[in-house]
Amino acid sequence: MSAQSSFSDTYAEARARFVRAAADAGAQLFSYEHPSATGPMGETLYLDAAWFGPRDAASVLINTSGTHGAEGYGGSAAQLAWIEQMGPASLPPGTALFMIHAVNPFGFAWGLRGTENNVDLNRNWLDHSKPHPANPLYAEVHPLMCPRHIDKGFANELVMQSTKLLSVHGQWALEEAITRGQYTHPDGFHFGGLRPEWSTEVISALVRRELSQARRVGFIDWHSGPVGNGELIFLCFSKPGSVGFAQASEWWGPRALDPEHVNALWGSKRPSRRGIVFWGIENLVKDHADFAGAVVEFRSARAKDNPLESLRISLLERWLRFEGGFNAPEAPRYFEEIREDYAPRRESWRENVITNALTTYEQTLAGLGRWARETGSLAAD
Repeated sequence: MSAQSSFSDTYAEARARFVRAAADAGAQLFSYEHPSATGPMGETLYLDAAWFGPRDAASVLINTSGTHGAEGYGGSAAQLAWIEQMGPASLPPGTALFMIHAVNPFGFAWGLRGTENNVDLNRNWLDHSKPHPANPLYAEVHPLMCPRHIDKGFANELVMQSTKLLSVHGQWALEEAITRGQYTHPDGFHFGGLRPEWSTEVISALVRRELSQARRVGFIDWHSGPVGNGELIFLCFSKPGSVGFAQASEWWGPRALDPEHVNALWGSKRPSRRGIVFWGIENLVKDHADFAGAVVEFRSARAKDNPLESLRISLLERWLRFEGGFNAPEAPRYFEEIREDYAPRRESWRENVITNALTTYEQTLAGLGRWARETGSLAAD
């Protein structure tokens, strides 16, 4: 089967294919209609989930796609490829796979990273009743990154102003301020929100209800974006020396999690994070299950010539949301540029995504099976 055949052209097509394939494979399906947002053609949006394997499985792999909406094409294709090419018959005894498709259906449908509220779901999984993490340097950076027009004049001004900030704070501090998450500027970059987003609430309820029997939980959250051509970057957020880190290392190999190797693939030192889905789900199951996994990136973007080019995709999304609007004359070109960065149509990228994704599914599910045999528990108590 061609790798191209697993990819869809739109969110609506991806959703229809996922639901149909999961139903044909005998999965139990869960569908949640978005209460307010719609797609570009006014279409209804859904977060869908499919359970493959025994309902009493003590080992469960949770696999998500589209957490950062526009990145959903690769993850959706990977999920469809597993259903059609491997399927429930490939699951080890006592192991289930719980796929969640289009975590952020608004972003997937429109081709944007954030939700309908400009919230980065991988910064939203926090206890919002407590003070949000501080990011004081972001307030200095924010005004520089909110242009009315993305043109040469803006580029020159940004270079001049950022040079001043670099001389004071250094490049790493600026990268960290921009990307780690902030909770003060709703129209800014990587805004984590001030309350749980709809997607966060839906997934929280699903995990609490459907995984109460689990004793071992694996996690793969498909993403895309770093420069490359479908190679994988494993971002494991478990502490070194923990059970989770040891299992992830056993599944994917120690080199895949080695910080120097990860940084080399990422293209720079990896910034810290706040409020990620990984930790959110880990917290939901920690009282009854061990947890292991990673955010897994399909490298996708073309090489950038300079730091300004590296920021361009984020600048375009913000401009579409808060400056020009989705119907601006520039909008089709900007949406296409974002799409090509996160989900390029080149054949080699798509082939590498499917090949690497299927290998990762095989490694992870086999690892969960070994984990169960080592602990002597295939079904819930």
